[in-house]
Amino acid sequence: NSIPAEFWMLPDWFPFHPGRLWCHCRMVYLPMSYLYGLRFVYPNTDTDPVTVSLRKELYCEDYENIDWDKTRHWVAPMDNYSPKPFTMVVAQDLLS
Repeated sequence: NSIPAEFWMLPDWFPFHPGRLWCHCRMVYLPMSYLYGLRFVYPNTDTDPVTVSLRKELYCEDYENIDWDKTRHWVAPMDNYSPKPFTMVVAQDLLS
């Protein structure tokens, strides 16, 4: 679930400003929200040998058949340290 790029335009004093995140999170979220705002898509995904081999290695099923909307909130039970409440899941679905 992405952070909308518009969050970076909030005033610094705002409680949910991304600048208040841990420094390593900020280094990831700022460029990722920029690319998300551009709706960037790598044009050679189908022909790039590295991308194709990574998709075969990382996913158990065929990459083209994965329903990404359905899997958005799947988290392994051992990794789910703080389960999201239903209201957060609905809010993330509305924002995406």
